[in-house]
Amino acid sequence: MTGEDSRSVAAAIDIGSNSIKMTVARPDGAGGIEQIDWASEVVRLGQGIDQTGVLDQERMDAAIAALTRFEAQARERGATRLVAVATEATRSTENGPAFMERVQQETGISVRVIDGLEEAALTFRGLSATTDVSGRLVVADIGGASTELIVVNDGIMLGARSIPLGSGRITERFVLSDPPTLDELASSEGEADAVVQRAAKSLKLPRGQGARLVIVGGTGEFMAKLVPDEGAIAFNDVKNVLAKLGVLTAAELADIIEAPEARARVLPAGVAIVAAIANRVQPVRIEIARSGIRVGLLIDAFSGRPISTKAMPAPAKSPRRGKVTTEQVETESGSKNPGSGQEPAFRAVMRTLIGQRWTAVWKAIPAALEGTDIEGVHDVRVASRRLRAAMDIAAPVFPPGWYTPLHREAKQITSALGEVRDRDVLLVALQADRENAPVTEHPGIDRLIGRIESERVTARAEMERYLSLLLKGPLKKEIERRFENAASASEQRGHAQRREK
Repeated sequence: MTGEDSRSVAAAIDIGSNSIKMTVARPDGAGGIEQIDWASEVVRLGQGIDQTGVLDQERMDAAIAALTRFEAQARERGATRLVAVATEATRSTENGPAFMERVQQETGISVRVIDGLEEAALTFRGLSATTDVSGRLVVADIGGASTELIVVNDGIMLGARSIPLGSGRITERFVLSDPPTLDELASSEGEADAVVQRAAKSLKLPRGQGARLVIVGGTGEFMAKLVPDEGAIAFNDVKNVLAKLGVLTAAELADIIEAPEARARVLPAGVAIVAAIANRVQPVRIEIARSGIRVGLLIDAFSGRPISTKAMPAPAKSPRRGKVTTEQVETESGSKNPGSGQEPAFRAVMRTLIGQRWTAVWKAIPAALEGTDIEGVHDVRVASRRLRAAMDIAAPVFPPGWYTPLHREAKQITSALGEVRDRDVLLVALQADRENAPVTEHPGIDRLIGRIESERVTARAEMERYLSLLLKGPLKKEIERRFENAASASEQRGHAQRREK
């Protein structure tokens, strides 16, 4: 790789059936990528394709608008090349080719429609750069209209298959209620199980052979926010998440997972697919991987493999920002700016944002401890998830020696309140069921309510002990030292600017 190549910036776009996603990155010098920026927009391009066989006009318009914004964002971040691929929704519809021509004409982006096997290969290439692929594992990339299953042994892809099974497709066929009923969830899982079983034989999908199951894509990322411990997901955890999704509306779920309501709407079907695959594979554990097809595309682009790319012109000058150069992007992504004596801009911004989000957590804790309103616990969990999202993004630009323990503590806050929140939600649902149930069923429901209330008392005592120690312990001062001074300074500057106006 030449010195010029090592400094290049490229963007990769994945046009999926649920979402369009983009990653802007440069090579990291070790065969992987260093992410500079990213974007994601739920457009539901695959909506209704099973019924009509064509892409919906409104969905295509939304996709074009998103791609136009992404192209401008990539150019602003210094990308000199852009590679884009489209998957199942586009390749399986009658007007898919016409849509690709329209994308080319209106955005200037040349999109390559890839088949299921190439999609699986790119996913695995990207996964290999960021995830341990030793031993036996099954990779499942769950999209809106298709799922790619990959069988791996000691880093070698033994087989792959794309199956017509996606969260959007299953939702449109089986999930009509909001929240979904137990029958709808069971039908979703049953259909997924039937499709997976048909694919299992030809793919030689392992069963109970010590394999790990790696879930790639948005379904896995959002599901991880609903399990007690993302690092140790078992089959029962998936089933518990599925049960929890049966009592949450799409709006409530969107708030919890911090996603658009349209994306939350198809998550129950996605988790049903995970459950069906896990039931077939019987993995020793389930893992979540956030890398995939876009990382594979970028690795190909930087390695010089023959892929279709678009050369991007230099960004136009702006009276506010001026020309965005590669050197400026490096500063914003957290690299040192020699001779400036100042903290890189991206890290400074993230230091302030993280400080603000820690402050929101501290402010929410007293209401959770008071316990007079069940939303108090919910508010802490929402604040901690927003904190985690910011810390996830900022992790590469802070020293891991002190940042990693604080990052881990942020994740622990969400988990520590999960047992109480789950029982709060379940009790509300059971009380509603009791009101609508025949009197003869009341004793059974009352016994279940009593058991859940008892469990909640125990869980709440543990939660209160944890939160009290958190407020009194050394963590708060450490956060103030690392982050909150930056947040306070930012707020003071904002107040001063408002006074000047």
